[in-house]
Amino acid sequence: MNLNSEISASKMIDSYWLEMRDESIFMTGGSGLFGRWFINALLAANRRLGTNIKVTILTRDPKAFLNKTPELSQDNLVSLITGDVTNFDFPSCKYSRIIHLATTSAAETFSGEDQLAKFHLLTKGTERILQFASICGAKKLLFTSSGVAYGAYSDDIKYVPETYFGAPSTTDVSSALGQGKRAAEFLCAYYAEKYNFNYVIARCFSFVGPGLPLGIHYAIGNFIKDALKSDALIVKGDGTQMRSYLYLGDLVIWILALLVHGKSGRIYNVGSDKAISILELAHRVRDLIAPEKEVIVTGNKIHNVGNFDRKWYVPDISRAREELNLDDWTALDSAILKTADHYKTHQHDH
Repeated sequence: MNLNSEISASKMIDSYWLEMRDESIFMTGGSGLFGRWFINALLAANRRLGTNIKVTILTRDPKAFLNKTPELSQDNLVSLITGDVTNFDFPSCKYSRIIHLATTSAAETFSGEDQLAKFHLLTKGTERILQFASICGAKKLLFTSSGVAYGAYSDDIKYVPETYFGAPSTTDVSSALGQGKRAAEFLCAYYAEKYNFNYVIARCFSFVGPGLPLGIHYAIGNFIKDALKSDALIVKGDGTQMRSYLYLGDLVIWILALLVHGKSGRIYNVGSDKAISILELAHRVRDLIAPEKEVIVTGNKIHNVGNFDRKWYVPDISRAREELNLDDWTALDSAILKTADHYKTHQHDH
């Protein structure tokens, strides 16, 4: 992020927080990567700007949640309620906005979570949240969907726009995440129309930043871990797959922008449009962190965990740029170095 864009992005994010002054937010998925980044940013805004934004976080295990984030126990603007997103008891409080981030965790996907369980978590969990939205006074709900909702689109598209109506194959059992996200998007539209609240859908692609799990199925995380800890960086596939990475600090601004100014009923791609091959990514990480190490390409069939194969997985983000002035401000090199530095200083957390 250059200085001018950093200043403008800082002004942008402050204006969004100030527009939500004294509001109450209900959140699912607060213990996940997106949730932790958003909560930390919200608490910092409350301290810095005096915005007095309250957040209630639904969690299956409050004790484990606070063990991960002990600073939350000292903050009287944060409250935790115990429950599963698919069947939680509705709190009696009113909430102006809902952020629904809950989905299968990266660790669960990596360990081979059953595809039907993944689908049910998305559909039943989203419907339960929407039922709550219909009675809690929410004026707007943000749902984090996924770029996998587009399916494995053809190579001639490359940068997939929101106007692309392709979808995952219904007979590909590995498409549960994509099918579940699509069904959840439909439920958002149905409940919002029936009960008259606004909603916005964030179709999220790939991300990098401090806190990203480094030892599972994220290529960029594996490369950073290899560069720091292993003798060589291992490319498990053939390295030709194309990806892009939005820095998690930028993602917070995107979520805020969608929550405050995203058009109701609109789908927005969330990610970077700076495409890079997996092989080039491995070399980039190596050059930045451990230039003396080798990059080894195993050449296996496309290495994939928990989802269907995708050669290109890069969004067209012109809608977010044009409507909300959003961008992928942080350079990939900077994002990689920030992630590696965090890992080095918090190795006991990984």
